[in-house]
Amino acid sequence: MAKTSASAEGRAGALALILLAACNARPPQPEQAQAQEQAQAQAQAPARESVEVPSRARVDVHVHLVGEVVDDLLATLDRNGIAQAVVLASPHLDPDHPPSSRDDPFADWRAANDRLLRQTADHRDRLLPFVTVEPAEVEIAELGAWLERGACGVKLYLGHRSLRRRPLDDARHDAVFAELERRGVPVLLHVNSFRYEAELDALLAAHPKLELVCAHLCGSRTDLDRLERILRAHPTLRVDTSHGGGQPGIDGFTNIEGERARLRALIAAEPGRFLFGSDVVTTIAAGNMDATRHEWDRQIAANVGLLELERFEFWRGGEGVGAAVMGEYRGLALEPAVLDAVMGDNARSWLAGCGED
Repeated sequence: MAKTSASAEGRAGALALILLAACNARPPQPEQAQAQEQAQAQAQAPARESVEVPSRARVDVHVHLVGEVVDDLLATLDRNGIAQAVVLASPHLDPDHPPSSRDDPFADWRAANDRLLRQTADHRDRLLPFVTVEPAEVEIAELGAWLERGACGVKLYLGHRSLRRRPLDDARHDAVFAELERRGVPVLLHVNSFRYEAELDALLAAHPKLELVCAHLCGSRTDLDRLERILRAHPTLRVDTSHGGGQPGIDGFTNIEGERARLRALIAAEPGRFLFGSDVVTTIAAGNMDATRHEWDRQIAANVGLLELERFEFWRGGEGVGAAVMGEYRGLALEPAVLDAVMGDNARSWLAGCGED
């Protein structure tokens, strides 16, 4: 009985921690209730129109792989015309492996790396694994061993408000950043730039050769003034365009719709600095795999649609706290030459041959 209680308590704690993650935040209502409501809505919603896959090979640089769902993820990529995906070790998002420490959702990052490398071992042509590290704790030899085992890059969450232990530019991080810089390892960084922009500035000043992509338009989906300021200050910095599920996606898509011409012009001016991503988290909603696949498809289609289409569908804020309804947004409909860069070419250049035969 005690073991059962402890296991249930651990899983409940893991789900609570997932709610804290900005990448996968949801509208402000209980997670389970929302998942059930969305599953019901998906069952009633008309099937989305398929998007014709262009000749360019899309690369999704932002997928959180948790759970034993590799086959389902590959099928989802196929349905959505995604040739390859960067898959990220995500210990704080995995309900199947609750953290060993109640106070530290990131405690088991080493085990998450081992799971990710095992899961992707037979699919390295399509699933490109990024391990994660706690920069003040990881040994340089340890990092090197993961890279030798096939890790294509590193995902860092230390700019995440809920996972932050110390400033981005803390001196205890210098050895790891210097090694990543020396090796030219691709790095995907989550940073809350509203709170930690100055720390990001200091980090990039100290390590200007980092092969860094800053996630979610560098945390500035709802503030293009900040995005422009960051890009102007750091001419080699790249950003991904990913929008997660629930409220972060709603907020970002809504703001971009209001500043569509501005973001379109910003990308067209420097197309080499933007990379497509979806921020899909491969958790199973309300235990319903069919509804889950449908929601993964919707999230990928929305992130593709943002860049490729005149109009796309995603959740919109409804009446009442936490309510969401399916609605339509205006996309950027980028020009073909720009799309070639953003949807795949930039990622292949950043990844420097990882995933190629």
